[in-house]
Amino acid sequence: MDILFKSVLSQEMYEYLDLLRSAKKDTESYVSTFRSLDEYMVKSKVNEKSLTDGLVREWLKTLSTAETTKNCIIARIRVFSRYLTALSIPACEPDFCRASSAHVTYTFTDEEFASIITVADNFKASYTKTETAHIFPILLRVLYGCGLRVGEALALRWENIDSDAGIITILEAKNNRQRRVPISDSLTDLLQQYRDRRFPDGNGSDFLFANFENAGKPYLTVTFWYWFGKVIEKAGIRNKRNEPFERCISPHTLRHYFTFKSFQKAVAEGRVLEECAPYLSAYLGHESFYGTEKYLTSDYTMYTDSQERTAKAIQFVFPEVVFE
Repeated sequence: MDILFKSVLSQEMYEYLDLLRSAKKDTESYVSTFRSLDEYMVKSKVNEKSLTDGLVREWLKTLSTAETTKNCIIARIRVFSRYLTALSIPACEPDFCRASSAHVTYTFTDEEFASIITVADNFKASYTKTETAHIFPILLRVLYGCGLRVGEALALRWENIDSDAGIITILEAKNNRQRRVPISDSLTDLLQQYRDRRFPDGNGSDFLFANFENAGKPYLTVTFWYWFGKVIEKAGIRNKRNEPFERCISPHTLRHYFTFKSFQKAVAEGRVLEECAPYLSAYLGHESFYGTEKYLTSDYTMYTDSQERTAKAIQFVFPEVVFE
């Protein structure tokens, strides 16, 4: 679909998107942000080629999004503003929001996760082949053990697994950000056992989670989501939105659970969040700690003590920002 910008900064928007594409960067989020800003500038009849603080601030007020989402939008505008400045076009770099988000993220209790594993290991979905009963429980453990996104895990090939070093290389990550993820010895051994059992003759698909019904391709994300939803239901875990912006339980909840458990482990080892935050963000493939912070400000009602430590640590990671 053709992109159509009409504001006084339309040419610069197009040119910046071309730069992102030439660097093999994902442009979808920028297109969405630029389209919103462009429409606001046209509606406000902005004729001066500039991006003032007042303009950006008023535009941001019109966005009906959670604060964490708004910070992602602000991050894109800040980078675009630097580009404009390099072209000698006046542009501001808006401050990030530092307000409590209305978004509530759910995480599992240890008891719930144990129940999920038990159900998954004994669950056979009637809509798929029997082999999913052997494949998806392994995928489930990879998602939790590495904190991966579902798409990242499904795209894994055996050549991405370095069993000797205990490293997984993520090539198809969000925003085209490649990274290397250390894995535990137990997960490394489990993957080797899985490979030996599924491909006993040494021949098989390049993909870890190949779908033999679709030769040469891994399972679709939606297939695992559906299977996981059935597992959650059978495990007796309530999955219903209670608050605005609250997300229902999904495979991505495993990533949140991994993040919080990593924080708990760091605390138990005597480390503080300020020290481990940059490493945790890099491990998860986040562009900044803002992406990781929302995982650590969730509704961990069963981890009251740890949640208090998290809140106390996070307040020193970012200074408060007050808009006058």
